[in-house]
Amino acid sequence: MNQLEELEAQVAKLRAKRNRGIGREKLRAVLNVVYLLLAVVGLVLYFFVFKDGEKLPALYVVGAGMLLKIIEFVLRFTA
Repeated sequence: MNQLEELEAQVAKLRAKRNRGIGREKLRAVLNVVYLLLAVVGLVLYFFVFKDGEKLPALYVVGAGMLLKIIEFVLRFTA
């Protein structure tokens, strides 16, 4: 029984170590929410705030959102 208890303790340590910090799924969810917010803000800026010829800052906002989406995509398909 002593070996069994040692194995259970090792498994518990490994599970606790794995559950520490922010998980990959939580990080992906946060990145998705920020991406959606940046996309909406960028569209509002592009169509309603900036006048003709001054739309480059809105495109920067949308581009930042796209960069976050690419990071989320890479996290989804990597180990």
